[in-house]
Amino acid sequence: MRDPIRLILWTLAGLTAAMTALASADRLDLGGRPGWVFDLLSHWPRHLALVGIIIGAIAIWRRAHAAGVTALAAGAINLALLIGMGGFSNPQPAPDNARLIRIVSANVHGSMPALEELASLARDYSADIVAAYEAPDDLKPEDMARLFPALPTHILPSERANGWPLIRRSALAARDMRIGSTLMFDGSHGVIISGDLSGVQIVTTHPPSPGDTGLMRDRDQQLAAAGASIDTTRPFIIAGDFNTTPWGRVYASVPGTRAGDPRFEGTFPAILGPLGLPIDHIRFGGGLILTDYRVGPHIGSDHLPLFATFALPSGALPPT
Repeated sequence: MRDPIRLILWTLAGLTAAMTALASADRLDLGGRPGWVFDLLSHWPRHLALVGIIIGAIAIWRRAHAAGVTALAAGAINLALLIGMGGFSNPQPAPDNARLIRIVSANVHGSMPALEELASLARDYSADIVAAYEAPDDLKPEDMARLFPALPTHILPSERANGWPLIRRSALAARDMRIGSTLMFDGSHGVIISGDLSGVQIVTTHPPSPGDTGLMRDRDQQLAAAGASIDTTRPFIIAGDFNTTPWGRVYASVPGTRAGDPRFEGTFPAILGPLGLPIDHIRFGGGLILTDYRVGPHIGSDHLPLFATFALPSGALPPT
């Protein structure tokens, strides 16, 4: 009679190896119609590394050596993806005479209490910019003024150019910011809001979750459009719920350096804390220096908020 534990170990080792292989198809841009499945699997190298190592160790202990080697090999591939990831910056001291720009970014999942909690945390952080995604359906401009009294620039797109209401709304409150443009996409809740704060380009975006082929294409198109709106020779900040982790292929289409190390943090689902997926991001470049970064506490949304402070050194802005 076969050992049932060895069969279970073989099954788990095979699943770990198969998920690792399918995730690699996304990174190799082998998309097509099943590409959204490859995309969804590409975001789990932390978890697959841990599972592969644990299953491999147990299998070898049980003398299921082939299963153990299979699981350990899959775990090692994912561990290499995890440890070898770059493209992020940790906080460093601000230069003398630099201007500080503080931004708070969060998906509030349509919850007014979550938005109110985010506004309270943003006040404590002395934020210059607050970007909220999936804003409540009943949120009004007067609510924005009440929630963000120190941030007089408000924008709350609610319908597309054809008059159809947005499925999901994005909101932005800022201090001394000039709104440049609002780009919407028919058939999608994605909104790209662009502006300028003291010479720093600000872009916020929330493309859809890639739950099928069409939604994945919408997300990819919107992230590419967000990146295309940036002049990378000038200081810029791009914030949003990108609906991709740094291990997804499309993540590279957004320019800049990520604020903070995403390898051992999570923002969604909020209940998992560091074990969740880092799909919310703040990216920057053009001479800005990250001086503070943190993942915020649970605010009642299914996402955790992000807080970041950037230093704009004197002389960083090109002459106009």
